[in-house]
Amino acid sequence: MRVKQEDLKNVKEYLKDKDKFYVLSQIIRGKSSKLYSDLETYIIGQSEEQLPTWIWSIDHLPKDKLIELKKDLENYITEKENKFTAKKEIYDFLEKEFNVSGYFEMGFLDCNEVIKPSKGKGIFVKPNYVDKVTLSEYWRDNMEELFHKKITQKEAIEEVEGWLEDKKTYVLKDSKGDIVSMAAYSVVDEYAKITHVFTPKEERGKGYCQYLVYSLGKMLLEEGYKLVLYTDYHYEASNAAYKKVGFKDEGILINFKINK
Repeated sequence: MRVKQEDLKNVKEYLKDKDKFYVLSQIIRGKSSKLYSDLETYIIGQSEEQLPTWIWSIDHLPKDKLIELKKDLENYITEKENKFTAKKEIYDFLEKEFNVSGYFEMGFLDCNEVIKPSKGKGIFVKPNYVDKVTLSEYWRDNMEELFHKKITQKEAIEEVEGWLEDKKTYVLKDSKGDIVSMAAYSVVDEYAKITHVFTPKEERGKGYCQYLVYSLGKMLLEEGYKLVLYTDYHYEASNAAYKKVGFKDEGILINFKINK
C-alpha cells in the first residue's frame, strides 16, 4: 500500500539495514518520494520517476509477502526505463515474474577506522571554480567508463557547479597543483556515503585514490559520521583500494531493469 514518510519511522527491521540502504534513507526523506510498504517487512521507494527504485525487505521474505511486494512494485513500472536495486533473494523472485535485464552486482562497504596507506600522497583540498573544467572532464570520463553513458560538456559543467555549491566534494592535488583524484560525500543522519570517486587513467596505480579516500574518510570519522560506500562488486582495483584504507565488504545488492 502507498504510505507517507512518517509511517516508516518505526519499521524496526529496516532500521537495522539502514546503513546498507543508505540511498533508500535519502529517498524516504524526499518531499516528492513515491513510497509503498506493508510497514513491517518491505519498503519500496523512488524519489523521481527517472531515478532507480530501491526495494528493502527482511531476509527470507514469506511467499505471501513476495506476492504483495510484486503487486506494489507494479506501480513503479512505466513505459520508460525502469531501474531497481534490491537484495539478491528479491531479484531472484522478480526475475521469474517480470521481463528483467541489466543484472549488476553492487558491493556495499563500511568503515569504522581508516588505515593510512603506505603510498600515495598529495594535497587534500576542496576544489574551487578554477578547477571546474578539469572536474567536468573527469566526470564525463567517469560516466562513460563506469556507466557507458556519454554526457555533454554542458551537462558535466552543470553537475560540477552543483558539487562546488554543495561544498561536499574534495580533490587530491599533486606537487604541481594538478588534480589527480576526486571524491565527494553525502550525509543522512549519522551516515556519510563516499561517492563520485574517480582517478584519471594516467594517474592510476600511484596510490592517489587510496590517499584521497583515506583523507576524506578520516575527516568524516573525526566529525562523528559512520562511513559507507557502494562500488562495482567485480571492479577489483577500486575495491582493493578501499579495503587497504579500512573499508570492509558487507555484501552485495543487485541493480537491474524491469521492462514493461
